[in-house]
Amino acid sequence: MAQLAPANRRPYRPNVGIVVFNREGLTLVGERLDNRGAWQYPQGGVDAGENFDAAVRRELAEETGIHLHIEQKNTNSEQSPHDAELLFTAPEFLYYDFPPDLVIPGMTDRYCGQQQRWHLAYWDEPATHANLKTHTQEFASVRFMPMALVTEQIVPFKRAIYAELERLFLPKMRQYLDLRHDTRVRDSD
Repeated sequence: MAQLAPANRRPYRPNVGIVVFNREGLTLVGERLDNRGAWQYPQGGVDAGENFDAAVRRELAEETGIHLHIEQKNTNSEQSPHDAELLFTAPEFLYYDFPPDLVIPGMTDRYCGQQQRWHLAYWDEPATHANLKTHTQEFASVRFMPMALVTEQIVPFKRAIYAELERLFLPKMRQYLDLRHDTRVRDSD
């Protein structure tokens, strides 16, 4: 599952990330507990034997308490009105390298960076409905922000990934919100 990095032959760590947005087109970000003032999208490693779909559901639930509904063929899975709705998965992995001076025990000594599969989901609940204490807490708080602001303030080694997420996800977000608006207008006629 982990791909080798050509420069140093250490693998990239398999990872998932998710951009969750609301009806205003704002994205949910968490302020890192270990780095106050640093906001990022929910993300995390893929466990051994776990697939990327299971990992993104687990990571979102662990970090925010938000459950992700993934439509699966031939199942009668019920979606709670409080679940996030998975809309899109990036077609390619996105990669970033760890900076040489970054030290994260058990990570930067084993991996050269992260290989990420990114997802996009819609969740129209107040950020205060997130439960940050369902697992080992990673975020001090969560809030909704414009994507451009999130990209602007993310650590430099992740900035290219976040810019690519804007390119991939903003059109999908606009399309989804336009469709929802059209449906609401028709429903009120």
